[in-house]
Amino acid sequence: MNTQQPHGVTFTLRVPGPLQEKAKALAKSEHLSLNSLIVRLIEREITQKGQQQ
Repeated sequence: MNTQQPHGVTFTLRVPGPLQEKAKALAKSEHLSLNSLIVRLIEREITQKGQQQ
């Protein structure tokens, strides 16, 4: 049985306050939600690491 929700899974991420503020500002400047920005950054990192292997 697949317990994954249609739009993904939910998890809690703890980050230092100053990093959260920088991420929020970057997301706003790129007209993205904070969630969308984080997903893009994770995808980019995974893709880059995959190419290095």
